[in-house]
Amino acid sequence: MLRRTTSKSTGTLTTAPALGLTNLKHSQSSSLSLDSNNTSLLHDNPIRQNGLGLDDAHPPRPPSITEMGSEKSPSLSPSKLPPQGPAINRVLGLPPRVWAILGLLSFILLLSRLIFPASPIHPLAQNTPFPLKPRDYLNASASTPPPFDFCPIFGPGDALAAKYGAHALMRSRAYLGSGARVQRVLRRALEGRPITISVLGGSVSACHGAGDDPISPRCYPSRFFQWWTSVFPHPASELTNGAVRRTDTGYFAFCSALHLPDRTDLVILEFDTEDPNDPAWREHFELLVRTIMVRPEQPAVILLGHFAPQMQQMHGFAGAELHHTAVAQYYDIPHISIKGPLYNDYLLNPDLTRQTFYADPILANPTGHELLADTLISYIETQTCLAWDAAVGRGAYEVPELLNTEGADELYEARGLFGGVGVRVGGSDVKQAGKESGKGPANSLSAQEREALLLPFRVPPLRLTARPARIPRLPPEPYCASANDLINPLPPSLFYGSGWHAYHPPTTHVHDLKPGEERHYWYATLPTSRMRIPARLMEGDVAIWYLREPRGMGSVVSCWVDNNYGGARVLEGEADVNNPVPT
Repeated sequence: MLRRTTSKSTGTLTTAPALGLTNLKHSQSSSLSLDSNNTSLLHDNPIRQNGLGLDDAHPPRPPSITEMGSEKSPSLSPSKLPPQGPAINRVLGLPPRVWAILGLLSFILLLSRLIFPASPIHPLAQNTPFPLKPRDYLNASASTPPPFDFCPIFGPGDALAAKYGAHALMRSRAYLGSGARVQRVLRRALEGRPITISVLGGSVSACHGAGDDPISPRCYPSRFFQWWTSVFPHPASELTNGAVRRTDTGYFAFCSALHLPDRTDLVILEFDTEDPNDPAWREHFELLVRTIMVRPEQPAVILLGHFAPQMQQMHGFAGAELHHTAVAQYYDIPHISIKGPLYNDYLLNPDLTRQTFYADPILANPTGHELLADTLISYIETQTCLAWDAAVGRGAYEVPELLNTEGADELYEARGLFGGVGVRVGGSDVKQAGKESGKGPANSLSAQEREALLLPFRVPPLRLTARPARIPRLPPEPYCASANDLINPLPPSLFYGSGWHAYHPPTTHVHDLKPGEERHYWYATLPTSRMRIPARLMEGDVAIWYLREPRGMGSVVSCWVDNNYGGARVLEGEADVNNPVPT
């Protein structure tokens, strides 16, 4: 990764072959340089008349018996009749031979379908009823018992507590925080609103080792979403999985917008085994978290941690997840990890733990994904019980009903077809009536009370390592130019005559691709190839993501900003690796 601080300017960045992804940050114009006509015959067949009147037109008289025996008539004895074939029994107007041929063809088609399926992906079945009917849980009184079997948490109806034990589930919660944004999402779900859940991560979240499909039913994102729709059913709820195999937060810190929908309510980040144990990646992870939290819809963020035996062999207990926990504490977001429930068991019996939960030293198998989903579900169940108690007035946990910061609630209500008018519970007519009467939730509080209530939802004004005297003038606004951007790719004119080309996988089925073929990237095969990439940047870092290849296959890339040839950096495309590795 290349970092460079620039001031307000226009710039170019030049690279040579094997450039992977170019990612930039902030907002000003700059550029980067990288060294049977058919003929038919109609036959007339007129009816010929014999000139007789209608009264003379009689049908021919059949010959009499004497005439049939005379010399004027041919003999019709049985010996002179043509031979008659056997009678054919037809079925629905077709002879049996035709039905036999059709049956043989159907058998061949069915057999080929079984041997050569159209897709190697397993059917992605949902266990929730269809159609999903929204439920408004808040249409209840304080004396109504909780409508959830898992409440109270760790009680007799808590199936996950009976499965894993309360102590193991509590150890999975590395940091809880206030849970303010999660509570706000759950409040919307309790009202019967649709919720969009998004996932960002690396190979584990991309379901490598558990179906190899981002929405495989054996992978934790799909498992969690199936549980969510069973508790909060709504036909408009969505799950998006933007995880990319072998990709860490160094890339997502700049390009997360390419892998998230325009609007989302809950974002799950899983990078504990993808990020290296390096303080520099703590800054990347913080930038990713901060970029998501300052989005207009202000989604809730949950950190989900996977524990890999290989990471324990390298770092012991102190892995990259400790850097992530520090970010979680600073930004008040929960950090849930399976490291707590598994760590001691792994030390005592590593072979059994690996065979039970892992596909290899890093990746989780379907059982491991089940554990990931269950720990996340257990946390959400706990928060759901708190949200229910607060909604019916049995708890002191304050959850704002419609309050939001910076007018984001209005943006949320305007989501969907026709801006959501008349579609969602508590629509625009109810909100407008509350505003006009001065009795809405936003008008019932003083400015000081409102500020105190909204404080847990705000993002800290400074970065994690910032000093009090250094106040940033602009919020982080990463800019990303990437081959992964299939909606707004670079125009073809930038590639004409440059020697550079764009590579995209020939299929979306990971099963049919070799290692490295699943990625999108730019490449060049001729020396001195140069391409200029326009960019918006003002102050911050400039980073380039590229693929390092085995020795003898890579090349050298030179890149610079604007015309700063003296400040050019050289990137080596070769390394001691077996397969292409993004760097």
